[in-house]
Amino acid sequence: MVPRPQPAARLRLVCLAHAGAGASTFFSWGAALQSAGIEVRAVQYPGRENRYGEPCLPQAPAMVQALADAWPEIAPGPCALYGHSMGALLGFELARELARRGAANPPRHLFLAGHNAPHLPSRLPLLHTLPDGEFLPAVARHYGNLPAELIADREMAALLGPILRADFQLVNEYAWRDAGPVDAPLTVFGGTEDPWTSEPGLAAWSRHTRGRCQLHLFAGGHFFPQAHRTALLARLQATLAGLAG
Repeated sequence: MVPRPQPAARLRLVCLAHAGAGASTFFSWGAALQSAGIEVRAVQYPGRENRYGEPCLPQAPAMVQALADAWPEIAPGPCALYGHSMGALLGFELARELARRGAANPPRHLFLAGHNAPHLPSRLPLLHTLPDGEFLPAVARHYGNLPAELIADREMAALLGPILRADFQLVNEYAWRDAGPVDAPLTVFGGTEDPWTSEPGLAAWSRHTRGRCQLHLFAGGHFFPQAHRTALLARLQATLAGLAG
């Protein structure tokens, strides 16, 4: 999805959403970054929104391969990559896969939010194996971002449940392999009250790049970008401006 197409964009920001979310998460980012000449390209995972009829991919290797196969279409010009939570893991692994393939247009910078460095033990609860009646209520308790009305709506729960379950399986079964760091510099974002990350865990991303690694913390929990959208976009724009010059 391209919220504000800019054929002459100086740079594109490819965005990968968190578990359960789709490309529309980044719809408002297009207008916010348009004045800086940056085109936002939000990746639509299989199984949601306009790709609802496609099967979800509950394994990270399969998702990364699919993203890498589509990369020439996703990022037809100079680009950077942003991923939140599950999207951070996928973005990092995608950058490594593109390097392995010798892709002509790898991301120049990785923005990784809401996830500790991949070599560290996961803090995330094991939810995807729970029975249907327990799964969504458990997600709501742990993450606090599912309205009670949604859980009570059987049709909505039937739509969202399989997507969330597949994404949580992807994250829970992710297995880091030491295939070397990426060349792109990293900017890492985290929430000071996020129970699934820690400042040392976020800082440990520095191990995974041959370039510079910067860490920025925002007040709030796992979904701090929602509360600090303007400040987050300002930091993104400041870094992207240097890449686009």
